[in-house]
Amino acid sequence: MTVVEVLPGGGWYTEILAPFLRDKGQLIEATPPASSPNPFFRKMALKYKAKLDAKSNVYGRVKTEPFEPPAYMGLGPPDSADMVVTFLNMHDFMYANVHGDVTGMVAERFFRSAYLALKPGGILGVVAHRAPATMPVTQSFKLGRLPQTYVIRKAEQAGFRLAGTSKVSANPKDPGTMPVWYLPPMLSQGQNDRAHYKAIGPGDDMTLRFVKPGS
Repeated sequence: MTVVEVLPGGGWYTEILAPFLRDKGQLIEATPPASSPNPFFRKMALKYKAKLDAKSNVYGRVKTEPFEPPAYMGLGPPDSADMVVTFLNMHDFMYANVHGDVTGMVAERFFRSAYLALKPGGILGVVAHRAPATMPVTQSFKLGRLPQTYVIRKAEQAGFRLAGTSKVSANPKDPGTMPVWYLPPMLSQGQNDRAHYKAIGPGDDMTLRFVKPGS
């Protein structure tokens, strides 16, 4: 299979996908280029490149595709991928302007790009931090979360069909009302209420499988 991973960050899932696909598949990483004008993107790009370069025996066949939201969000030629996956990035596709107005247009562009890049019958896998179903998106994305119904609706509007959900990353102890980075593994509050956050555990995540209908 040809698999596109979107925004790999530090490469945690790359460590799983690259060895799995090395001999009988192709892993393409859609990630900001080192030439990005965004300082954060440049820093992440250089760090990620160093990771790939450090273990050519593992990552030597990994290809990269420039992906720099919101400016450029292409995921390769049409009908070129068997699977597109993204892990814990959906809230990053939500934007607010200087007036505080929130838009999901960038999230919609992501789903359209994934739909275009996938072959008919191709799979889109999404893992995302979950917000309570009744929480407004204008509030939830600031916590690093989105309601599951919102993510499904945006994918279906792009043409995808929901083919399955899983509770593999669910955590019922997480009320979904705090910033997800307060919880493990980030524990961004340091020692402040650390025992409390560790007792809750990692954030409650949705795991969704979509399919691009066949021609």
